[in-house]
Amino acid sequence: MESKIITLVVLSNEKAQVLKMLLEQEGIECFLEHQNLIQGAVSMGVNVNIKEEDFSKALPILENLLYENMVKEAAKKKKGEEARILLPIDFSDYSRKAADFAMELAKEVGAEITVFHTFYDPMINSLPFPDTFMYNVDTEELVLEIQEKAEEGMEEFKKYIEEKNKKLGDKKVSIKFEMAKGIAEEEIVHYSKEYEPWLIIMGTRGKDRKSVDLIGSVTAEVIDMSKYPVLVIPEDFQYKGLANIKKVLYTTSFDEADFKALDVLEKFLRPWNVKIICVHVESKEHSKWDEVRMEGLNEYMKKTYNHTDVVCDLIDSDDFLEGIEHYVKEHDIDFISITTKRRSFISRMFNPSIAKKMLFHSTTPMLVFHS
Repeated sequence: MESKIITLVVLSNEKAQVLKMLLEQEGIECFLEHQNLIQGAVSMGVNVNIKEEDFSKALPILENLLYENMVKEAAKKKKGEEARILLPIDFSDYSRKAADFAMELAKEVGAEITVFHTFYDPMINSLPFPDTFMYNVDTEELVLEIQEKAEEGMEEFKKYIEEKNKKLGDKKVSIKFEMAKGIAEEEIVHYSKEYEPWLIIMGTRGKDRKSVDLIGSVTAEVIDMSKYPVLVIPEDFQYKGLANIKKVLYTTSFDEADFKALDVLEKFLRPWNVKIICVHVESKEHSKWDEVRMEGLNEYMKKTYNHTDVVCDLIDSDDFLEGIEHYVKEHDIDFISITTKRRSFISRMFNPSIAKKMLFHSTTPMLVFHS
C-alpha cells in the first residue's frame, strides 16, 4: 500500500531547509513544497512533507528545532529592556475600559504605557485637487477648534488615568502621553514602529452600536498593518480584573507561527494561573491527520509548559466563526487569541481576514499575533 504524504509543518524557506537536513540525517524521507514560488508569495511559507508513518519520529526533531529558535530569539533581546504598552485612545468609554486593562497589566509586568491620540486635520487630509488647498480663515479656525478639542480630551483622559495610577501606591506605572495629526490607523502604526511596543491595547465599539464600521475599522486596520501583537477590548466586555480571566482560547492552524505565539501567550498568562485551550476548527469530516497533529501539539505544550494547565481540542464545524462562537459560549471562554497571516493590500480589500471578522462579531477580548 502506498504511503500517505502529510505536511509536518509550514516554515520559512531557510528553516524548512534546516529541518529537511535534520530529518534526512535520521533517515526520514522529506520533500519541500512551495519553496520555488516568486518572492511575493514566499511569505506563505514552505510545506515540509513527510510520510505519515514517520510522524512520531519527526515530531521530536521539529520540536527541538523550534525550541532552539525561540531560545535564540529570546537571547537577542536586550537585558533589562523595559516592556512597553501602546494605548491608542479616542476618549470614549471603551477607550477607558482598554485603559483599565492596560493599567493593571502594566502594573503586573512592570511595563511603561504610552497613551496615544490621533486627531483629524483637514489641512493634512485634504484631497489632492487645487480647489481643496484654497486657504481661508474658516479652515484655519476649524483646524484650531479640532486641535483644541483634542487637547481638552487628552487632558481629561490624563486626569482619569493618573487618578487610577495614584491608587497603585508603590506600584505606580510609568505613563507618557502623545498626540499626532492625521489618519488614526496610519499614525498608530507609524508611531508603533518607532516606539516598538511589547503590546498594543485598543478598545472597540460593540457590534450593535452605531458607527461600528468606522470605529471598528481603525482597530482592524491596525491589526492588518502593525507587526506588533494587538489586544482588542470590546465595549461590551465586562472587565472584572486580570485575576478573573480563567480560560483563554488559542486557535491553531498547525504552522510555525503557532509555536512562537503560544510561547508569548503562555508567558503573558503565567502570573494568573490561566488555562490555555488550544483548538483547531475543521469540518465535521476532519481527517485522522488532524487528530494526530493535535495530539502532537498537546504533547508538546504539556512538556514545554508543564507549569501551565493546557488542553487541546478539535472543533467540528464547517464555519470557522460559528464554531469558535459556539465553543466560547459553551466553555465560558474569557479570552480569544489568534495568529493572523500578513496579506497584500489587494487580498485585504477583497478577502477580509478571520481576525477582522472575529473583531466585528465577538464581545470577548481578542489577542492577535502576526505570523
